[in-house]
Amino acid sequence: MAKIKHTSAYDVVDHVVTTAKKKKIMHLSSQEEEFNGEFLKINNEELINFGTCGYLGLEKHPDILAKSHELLDRYGSHFSISRAFVKAPYLEELENLISKIFDNHPVVVYTSTSVAHQSVIGTIIEPNDLIILDQQVHYSVQYPCQFTKLQGTMVKMIRHNSMEMLEDFIKRGYNQYDKIWYMADGVYSMYGDLPHKKELLYLLEKYPKFHLYFDDAHGVGWTGINGCGSVFEYFKHSEKVVLISTLAKGFGSIGGIAIFNDLEMHRKIDIYGGILSYTHPLSPSNVGAAIGSAEILLSDTIHAYQNELKELMEYLNTKLDELNLTNTSSNETPIYFIGAGSVKVTHNLIQRVLADGLYVNTATYPVVPNDKTGLRFTLTRHNTKAHIDQLVNSIGKNFHLAVDEENEDLEKIYKTFNIPFKGKNTIKPVDSGNVFVETYNSINEIDSQLWDGLFKDNGNYSHNGLRCIEEIFSNNERVEENWGFHYLIIKDENNEIILATFFTSALYKDDMLALENISRKIEKQREEEPYYLCSKTLAMGSLFTEGEHLYVKGNHSLVNQAFNQFFIEVEKFKKVTDSTVVILRDFQSDFQYHECFEEEGYVKVSMPNSLQLKNVTWKTQEEMLASIPSSKKREGIRYYALRNESLFDITIKSTLTDDESKRCYELFSNVKSRNFGLNFFNYPSKITTVLSRFEGYEFILIRLKNHEKIIASAWIYNGSSHSSPMIVGLDDNYIKTHRIYQQIVYQINKRARQLDKETIFCGFSADFEKQKYGAVAIPTFSYLKIQDTFNSEIINAYSNM
Repeated sequence: MAKIKHTSAYDVVDHVVTTAKKKKIMHLSSQEEEFNGEFLKINNEELINFGTCGYLGLEKHPDILAKSHELLDRYGSHFSISRAFVKAPYLEELENLISKIFDNHPVVVYTSTSVAHQSVIGTIIEPNDLIILDQQVHYSVQYPCQFTKLQGTMVKMIRHNSMEMLEDFIKRGYNQYDKIWYMADGVYSMYGDLPHKKELLYLLEKYPKFHLYFDDAHGVGWTGINGCGSVFEYFKHSEKVVLISTLAKGFGSIGGIAIFNDLEMHRKIDIYGGILSYTHPLSPSNVGAAIGSAEILLSDTIHAYQNELKELMEYLNTKLDELNLTNTSSNETPIYFIGAGSVKVTHNLIQRVLADGLYVNTATYPVVPNDKTGLRFTLTRHNTKAHIDQLVNSIGKNFHLAVDEENEDLEKIYKTFNIPFKGKNTIKPVDSGNVFVETYNSINEIDSQLWDGLFKDNGNYSHNGLRCIEEIFSNNERVEENWGFHYLIIKDENNEIILATFFTSALYKDDMLALENISRKIEKQREEEPYYLCSKTLAMGSLFTEGEHLYVKGNHSLVNQAFNQFFIEVEKFKKVTDSTVVILRDFQSDFQYHECFEEEGYVKVSMPNSLQLKNVTWKTQEEMLASIPSSKKREGIRYYALRNESLFDITIKSTLTDDESKRCYELFSNVKSRNFGLNFFNYPSKITTVLSRFEGYEFILIRLKNHEKIIASAWIYNGSSHSSPMIVGLDDNYIKTHRIYQQIVYQINKRARQLDKETIFCGFSADFEKQKYGAVAIPTFSYLKIQDTFNSEIINAYSNM
């Protein structure tokens, strides 16, 4: 089958971050000539720093700087030799000091936490182990787990902190795997929440095969005895626990650390440790800083520093409670997340807080769902209570201003983050600008001339075409074969249509646009769980239509108000259909209203290319060949299509017999079963019978000469000036021997010209055969909004299998 271009996760991130960068709320450059931790200089403005993770504020501690200078003077800038050959003397000193912090457990020091994860996971995980990732575990943990799949290790993911789901996975895999590893954070870096330590300790004791792997990068230093972090004291007595952390946050230095409860595991890592043996050690100056920091953590001074930070945390928690903001974080950590809901409110709020002289972080999709974005900030000893007052006052004031300015529902935001709403609903009535909304649940409720005046030449979703589609996808046994239909028309006071479209609500495969190899693996799982990684989806258009589904009268003075109302209606459709995913498709590069969709939190994703043949005028075979400039393509058509045409009986029918309907569906299912480039549920088996009864549809049937069996078919919708081939079905036995795919493509084009159609919608994908006839691949994209990122994260995790 033809290859389809897919959007990668990196493309999505690039788009989201680039948008935030344009608004000057992400990818900012610090301009201060000297850093003291208290301020950041950005765009020539000095901002109070609530964004860095040096929680104890040790970056410029005199003892740390002195020790750093000392080792720099003694050993120079670098000790350039692998530790597999010679271990630098100062590393031994640092590892011994860190070991004391962790109750004399053995320690290995790395150049970074990411390198530590790659080393340890790559060494301790065996092919017959099972890895269970928490949904929110840091990416530096998830990344090396993808490579364990290459040796056969199974990697799964559970919803964030779902102990019920975790135990279910343990039980199901207990007799299948040698060890079962749960990988989690000690303090989660986005929401500042904590793992369920008591429950995990219970599972650790209940299941001998169960092991724990923690990334406590955000916990070590500011909490725990001698700064041992948030989880060590709970699990230090079990040999089935590995702890990874960093020197770059609470330590005020740089580097990664691995702490082991199992002496043999430590020995294996220390001897080899995979990437550990091929990376240079930390520089003397960095190790000196870490030694100075470790000495502070081992002294009584650490208690004073920890208490100072905790006093600030208590003060901040009290202030936030007084405001009753959407604070979703644990009050036990110095990481805070204020939920703002939609991205437009988040961007508005961040810009306002930055303008007030306070630096905070932005949290948006794909790290969090589209409608669960927010403002994230951190607290350090560099901050003061006066700073906290400024921050809380700014957020408290600007939160409501941002919500009000963006016409958002305040109560809805609180419900989104499961926080009790105590205030007044401040939503302003939308200024409709004299636009009027009409919604319908069937095309039969809409005047046919009105609808066809907008869409009749766009594809198979004319009024009559949609009557057909509604019948096909209604009253079926399987849930995925029943669609809801939702029509939207927005007019002005003079009854002129400004905007119109239709939606379908249906169960979609979440991997619909994933790479083929990923969908093939997911389909294996669906043999046991038919609706694995599927979501109720509200989509503009349908999975049986192609084209520009949104009509916009662009020069209308009320078009902006119409779009405002459009998004409100989409949310209503989403709610009434209980959909968790919204897809607005198919847009082309000249779409003028991109910013409107972006402001509403929709993420732009690439769709498969749409192939179209336009302005076709040839009448004869000779004229067709003459219209193709490439001699190679002309010869290909002659050789594979024209010379074989005499081998076949070609019939064109608008009404099929029962046997023909059944055979056409078989041929379609045959192609569908091996084409994962666009992965969706099969159409109902009655589809060919229903299509036969509706005007506008016809079937090209190909048989071998003097044979009854159909070996190829095309289902075509014909509009007044266009032809829209919807489905091609093929018998595999004749693909190579008789080149029936090349034959059906030729017959589709030939039939379109017989009917004098100047435009042919050739379907998705950049197919070489279609392009031979002059079809142009038109890039298309959609706008996506996901309520819960869990399924998409699992699909992304398949990518390196």
